[in-house]
Amino acid sequence: MSLLPDLNANEDETSYYADKTWVQCKSPRCLKWRLVPKSDETVAELDHGKSWHCHMNPDPLFSHCSVPQGPFPNNSQFKEHGLKVVYSGLPVGSLVLVKACNWPWWPAILCPDPNVEEYVRLDSEGYVEHYHVEFLGKPHTRFWAAAKHVELYHNSSTKPRYRNLRGAMRKSYEVAMEEVAKVREMGCEERLQISHFQPQDSGPEDSDVGCRHRGGRRHSDHRRVQV
Repeated sequence: MSLLPDLNANEDETSYYADKTWVQCKSPRCLKWRLVPKSDETVAELDHGKSWHCHMNPDPLFSHCSVPQGPFPNNSQFKEHGLKVVYSGLPVGSLVLVKACNWPWWPAILCPDPNVEEYVRLDSEGYVEHYHVEFLGKPHTRFWAAAKHVELYHNSSTKPRYRNLRGAMRKSYEVAMEEVAKVREMGCEERLQISHFQPQDSGPEDSDVGCRHRGGRRHSDHRRVQV
C-alpha cells in the first residue's frame, strides 16, 4: 500500500505539491524518486549538483531506501504543477571509463573541479551535460568530459586493452591499470580522499592548459590539466 495519496483522486493536488520537488536517490541500489520540501538547504544541495540520498529526506516516511516509491506524476502533471526535476547522474567518487578527444577510453574518478568545487554541469532541463574527472595514470590529469563519453567502470575487459600504445602513453596506461586494481574496492569517499586535485591546488596556471592529442596538438575546447 502506497503512503502517497492517489494522484488521480479528486483532491487539491496543487496544495499538496506546493513548495516541493521530486528528486532521485543516487544510491545505485535505490534510484527511487522522492517528493521533498523545497527548503533553503535542499535547494542549495540540488542546485550545486551534490549527491542526494533517501536518508537526507526530511520526511521520515520516505527517508530510507527500503521504503517503496510512491506514484510518480506523468509529464502533463509535472507541467501543470510547475515541478522542477533534477536528474540523478553518477555519484561523485565513482570509478569510470572516459573518452576524451583522440585519447583511448581511459580509467578515471569523478571528482570536483578544484576551481569551482563542482563535478557536474547540468543543462536547463536538469540533465547532466558534463562530468569533471581525474584520469588515473602518470601523471594524473583532469578534464570536463561529455556525459555521453563517461561510463561506470565494471571490468577492464569491457574496453579493449591498448596493445598498440607506445612509450610514455603505454607506461601511463599500465600505471592507470595498477591504480584501478587499488581503488576498485574503495568507496566513493575513499577515492576522493586520494584525489590529486584538491581545492587548494587550483591556480591561474590551469587556465591555459588544454587537452593534447596523441600527436601533441592542443585542443583548447576540451581542457585536460595535469600535475
